[in-house]
Amino acid sequence: MPDSFVHEHDVTRLLEILEDAHAWQSDDFFYASVLDELAELVAADVVGFQVNAWARGWLSLEEVAGGQRVVWVRPDVPLDDPFLDWDGCAGLADRFGYTGVTSSSEVRRGRRDSELMGFMAPIGDLDRRVLLHRHGGPDFSDREVTLLRLARPHLAELHLRRRAELGGLPSLTRRQWEILRLVATGATNHRIAHRLGISEGTVRKHLENAFARLHVSSRTEAVSRLDANL
Repeated sequence: MPDSFVHEHDVTRLLEILEDAHAWQSDDFFYASVLDELAELVAADVVGFQVNAWARGWLSLEEVAGGQRVVWVRPDVPLDDPFLDWDGCAGLADRFGYTGVTSSSEVRRGRRDSELMGFMAPIGDLDRRVLLHRHGGPDFSDREVTLLRLARPHLAELHLRRRAELGGLPSLTRRQWEILRLVATGATNHRIAHRLGISEGTVRKHLENAFARLHVSSRTEAVSRLDANL
């Protein structure tokens, strides 16, 4: 089987990782469990979720698999400084767009390093991306690039969910957020079930669990509680 082939069990495992997203520390700005398990799925040495704030005069904040946090604060760096193009930080999103995935590799100090990046739509002046690094070993395969393409929009959604949690909203699963967004449009359980390819009973169960977490008893109350985040 060619290395470019994405197996069904790869997709199943990816969905499990995304669905079971949870933070390890109360101030994690992304879900540490997702980063750690992605590092196993694609065999990367480092996986990080990075938020870049070029316009604010500082470089980036990165949550890294293993519960680490890396912060680069460079208020002395002008926006046109070549440093901002180091490893493609500033320019790649412009070239590939905010919905793209790109891989690259180069020899550094006699060792071949590979990098896989997925870009996400910015929030205000914050650029966001997920990075996977491999120190030595083979380049990232077509299979691994495809897996990140599949994961990228879900990772962006998880980041929004985590921001909501840090803002004081209760933790909801990705599916619960998805269903509540459809509820906010006026969609019935039947329409939601058809849209998501699940049963009406499953929709009702997700709503019951979401209501319990939100401490509400109706669709209207739930939408009102989450109005700014739906």
